[in-house]
Amino acid sequence: MQNKQEILEKLTGIQSSRKSYYTELTYLVEEMKKKNRQLAVINQLTQLSINASWPETSIYIASQLTQILPFARFVLTLTKGGHLSSYLASQEDGQWQCHTHTSVVPEFVEQPTHPLKGFLKDMLEAMFPDYHALSVPLHSQRNQAFGYLTLLQKAEQSADSDSQDAELFSLIASHVGVSVENILLFQDVSEKIKIEAQLVQSAKMAAIGEMAAGIAHELNSPLTAILGNSQLLLREMKATPTAPLMNDIYQCGVRCKKIIQNLLTFSRQEEYVFSTISIDEVVEDALGLIGYQLSVSGLTVTKHLTQPPLQFHGSRHQIEQIVINLLLNARDALAGRENPCIELRSFLLEDEAHAYVGLSVYDNGEGITGEQLPQIFQPFYSTKERTKGTGLGLSVSLGIAEAHGGKLMVESEENEYSQFTLLLPLLREEARNGEKTDTDRG
Repeated sequence: MQNKQEILEKLTGIQSSRKSYYTELTYLVEEMKKKNRQLAVINQLTQLSINASWPETSIYIASQLTQILPFARFVLTLTKGGHLSSYLASQEDGQWQCHTHTSVVPEFVEQPTHPLKGFLKDMLEAMFPDYHALSVPLHSQRNQAFGYLTLLQKAEQSADSDSQDAELFSLIASHVGVSVENILLFQDVSEKIKIEAQLVQSAKMAAIGEMAAGIAHELNSPLTAILGNSQLLLREMKATPTAPLMNDIYQCGVRCKKIIQNLLTFSRQEEYVFSTISIDEVVEDALGLIGYQLSVSGLTVTKHLTQPPLQFHGSRHQIEQIVINLLLNARDALAGRENPCIELRSFLLEDEAHAYVGLSVYDNGEGITGEQLPQIFQPFYSTKERTKGTGLGLSVSLGIAEAHGGKLMVESEENEYSQFTLLLPLLREEARNGEKTDTDRG
């Protein structure tokens, strides 16, 4: 009887149908899982951070794509004004790294026989001879290509990929294009806001400078009489008991005169010319202007300055403005704190490609929260009360630092400390000698 049942199953193909059904069902389940992974990745790619840098954006896209597409390196390329900026992301020792490459687009590119996509493919394959480049364009809402996504695949990865992967990559590019365009729009608006903030601050500083110049000139006349008369009286008093008192009057007058001279210098517009200066000079000038304000606030300022002084090429009073902003921010952060202190430290920072003059301003004040930290350099953003800050100081300071080819960075722990670090390109000895030679020739 059992043999008859087996014969019937073989003749009717029931067993064969079951196997085919389960095989097909398993395939459909795997395909659904694959589609779900793809949709999840596409959803993640639409959530690109609008204020992320381009290397961060490239790494984020690459880390998501690696879940659904085979590739060895990923490249985000943006086009602007005849230039290509490529951000190459790859994994090194399990960590994502990004390298930036810029190039100029030749004039013959974008002709029918030399499209930009082909130029990009040839350029990347020349940089990575063992890889095949698969590129898809990023289109704006006006259907204009403003960039490309590229997968660099090894030979075996290229053989494994199929037309479905290419279609999926094009679909991903259509979604990523919207997010990348939003980042570009955000950067454009941010740049305009930053320029407006700098104009507002420039107008404010010009008004303060004009007012300071007026006050300084008004004070100079009576101060000249005070200094002259006190000197005459000192000659007559000589060793009398009241001579030390008159000497104090004279010394205080000299100090006031120095402060007035600093105010006059600070108010001069021609001082925004670049020259060779040391960071120590800038620190001393800044303390000469606001050192008294800090001391009457009960603050101790400690200086640790390098010897010999480090020099850079820049605008003395623009950099002085940064130092003053940082010192006043430190003063405000220390209000009501026990044992308040401010530390100024200059140092040399070198890596393989650059050398910087560094100045750090440290305070043991209230610090900055983790939520506020990424926003403090944005124009009009302030952690202070409305009556105490405009939110322009750090934004303008960052702009000045970048205009000098430098950086302005911050480290902080809430209720612990804040440390702002200014880095400016070091003026090396040979550059200073060259500058002197040119001056001598002139």
